[in-house]
Amino acid sequence: MGTGMQTPRELVRYFRGFLTIPAAISLSGLVVAGIVFKTEQALVTWGWSASDWLSVSNRTASDVLSAISAASMSALVMVYSIVLLVYTLAAGSIGPRLLQRFGEDRVNQIAVGSLGATFLYSLMILWLVRDDTSVNLAVVVGIIYSIVSVLLLLLFVHTVSTRVTIDQEAARISEALDRQVSTAIENSADIPSSEAIPEKGDKRPVPASGTGYLNSINTEELVRAAKQAGAVVVFDVQPGDFMVPSDILANVHGDCNESLNDLAQAAAPLIPARDPNGDIRFSVHLLVEIALRALSPGVNDTFTAIVCIDRLSASLARAWSSKLCTGVYRDDDGAVRVVYPSITAESLFHDSMPALRRAARGNGLVTAALIRALVRIAEAAPEKEAWAVVDELTAVRDETRESDMLERDIDKFCGQIETAMRGLS
Repeated sequence: MGTGMQTPRELVRYFRGFLTIPAAISLSGLVVAGIVFKTEQALVTWGWSASDWLSVSNRTASDVLSAISAASMSALVMVYSIVLLVYTLAAGSIGPRLLQRFGEDRVNQIAVGSLGATFLYSLMILWLVRDDTSVNLAVVVGIIYSIVSVLLLLLFVHTVSTRVTIDQEAARISEALDRQVSTAIENSADIPSSEAIPEKGDKRPVPASGTGYLNSINTEELVRAAKQAGAVVVFDVQPGDFMVPSDILANVHGDCNESLNDLAQAAAPLIPARDPNGDIRFSVHLLVEIALRALSPGVNDTFTAIVCIDRLSASLARAWSSKLCTGVYRDDDGAVRVVYPSITAESLFHDSMPALRRAARGNGLVTAALIRALVRIAEAAPEKEAWAVVDELTAVRDETRESDMLERDIDKFCGQIETAMRGLS
């Protein structure tokens, strides 16, 4: 199978974590060492000599570079130790799925890479030093490397300290969700996917290519191929869904020679774990996970849950006011060519708010935050779709009545809900 399609979204996976980018920056230290050393030897051959304040003996140069290499390696070990410790604490208190986001932080990757580059640079220059060679310029560059590494180390410590602050992390997740919503709004369809599926004609099922989560659906090449074949590819799943080989990935309408089977599978790559790139629901689920964990008896962090509810409501209100509706892709002539189950503001709403409402039962502060959030979302939703929010407000009222709060608190919250529902009707 497979056509070898590699989109930028797929390629970016190779630049996450503490391998690709840190390794590339570290290895650049060897390249810079070779260039600096050869350049200095050429300058000496042409008659260049270092100023008195830059000139050092080879023994002193070796001592300085040895100190730099030892210190940079010690700092590198410390950085990795801090990362493992902080990430372990964050996984327990915030959520394990946030570790992927921490590993993608460019500041962390560059800080680790700069320490590795400083170490390899110093090591290479030490190996190249001979009794009759000049390494004055090489020592200066090594000192510059060490200064930059110290500054990046300070920035790394500052970044790590902010990444485990739940309010700031929730804000970052919300910003990522807003960017995904903006991208989805730009590609929004004028009709839901249920209205774009061909009602007549033969269809051929395309099985899943393996086991894993659907990362994204790369529609551009598939739309072109479907146009050439005069077909429509209708996916049964959307990004974030889990699949096994026995599942049906898509149905192809109108393609008699089965030319789109491999293309459909290649356009919907499966990955071992869910990924925020291409999966708008992932960021929604992250905020829900943090809120649910905060509301669990073992954590009982009410205000973290409120932060997540506020952030979610803002993103959902924007998605609803912009009439978010993905899942229908047309060719240049306006004909529908690729379809998958639409992701709408309403579907994201049902993915998040009911779970939060059930977890918030008996918690007055979170109940009040939920009421405010639902009113905010309802005011942004089109009038004909506001019924979903009103229905959820009714469910919050019922949950409140069944909770163990004081009767007067129950009456207060139910009164607020009734007032809100009258204002929306």
